[in-house]
Amino acid sequence: MKQVKVALATIFALTLGALLIAPAAGAVPKAPNGFLGIVPQEGLTHTDTKRMKRGKVSNIRIAVAWSQIQSENANQFNWLEFDRMMRAAALEGLRVMPTLYATPTWLSGNYTNLPIKNSNQLEKWRKFVKAAVDRYGSKGEFWKEENEGNSSLPKKPVQEWQIWNEANFHYFATPVSASKYGRLLDASAKVIHQADPKGKVVASGLFAKPKGPKKKAVDATSFIRQVARSSKRNSIDSIAIHPYAKDTKTLKKIMVQFRTAARKAGLGSKPIQVTEIGWASGKKKNAFLTGSKKAQSKQLRSAFNYLISQRRRLGLQRVYWYAWRDSDPKGESCSFCYTIGLFGYRKSDKLVAKPAWRQFVKYTRGRAS
Repeated sequence: MKQVKVALATIFALTLGALLIAPAAGAVPKAPNGFLGIVPQEGLTHTDTKRMKRGKVSNIRIAVAWSQIQSENANQFNWLEFDRMMRAAALEGLRVMPTLYATPTWLSGNYTNLPIKNSNQLEKWRKFVKAAVDRYGSKGEFWKEENEGNSSLPKKPVQEWQIWNEANFHYFATPVSASKYGRLLDASAKVIHQADPKGKVVASGLFAKPKGPKKKAVDATSFIRQVARSSKRNSIDSIAIHPYAKDTKTLKKIMVQFRTAARKAGLGSKPIQVTEIGWASGKKKNAFLTGSKKAQSKQLRSAFNYLISQRRRLGLQRVYWYAWRDSDPKGESCSFCYTIGLFGYRKSDKLVAKPAWRQFVKYTRGRAS
């Protein structure tokens, strides 16, 4: 009888202990510092970066179109808009990762054409990449300029450079070719590593399951294997994926398959960055539209719970939510971009949070307001 009482007491103590340490209802895992980032889709202001800082967001991915920086010719660089965004980010101590893409029309007929058709195109691309690193890298001229007050900014030089966007999908790369992308990647990495030894190269974020014929769309698992055969290992510091999926169950399959493919391709030591992921709150017209703001928030929670809890197994370095704000409903954008933001669209600089933002900051332990 005494033994039974001891056993019952032990069970009670263990049960009580489990209750005391169990997470409260609704609790979410804390993301490591810097693990969750943001992708703005329509510019970036100081109002945005101040709100990001309060939400404990410290990393931003910004698309930098070569076609806009050198819109006229190879001799003129217009960094004004990107300077403005870099300044807004630096003021709040946020780090920017640029995604370099989009060939100017004066060099090629279509911005989606990778600039590797001939030596002239590749040389122009190299000069553009070097100019970007020389301006925003660890020894960048941007951080020394006094006339715009840049020299007094908190110094947050670019540490990571992503080369092209969704190189496995014809919306951004034509034709889709891992060997051609591998050539571009090698050329870019050589420039970046020489211009700034602290600079890291992030491979193109690959659309997980694009639809179309092979010349227009190659799934991420096949493309990363082909890129591994077409480029040098030291040209890649991290690999990236855009695992857009209808739900978390599908997301899990995509992530496991991508990590497995990378490992089999000899890229197992390379960390993965999810440089875009998101679900929209608009009416259900496709797999990326959840139907409501509440459903968007619920899906964000489900996906983040998985990605944060499995980050070590997957070798995840960072996850960027796309996007910060909804896009202009009167503009021309993708079907889900109009409602994929954490904040609603406003013509003014005012930020009106959606439930998904309030859910997002639970993971960063930041402030929603």
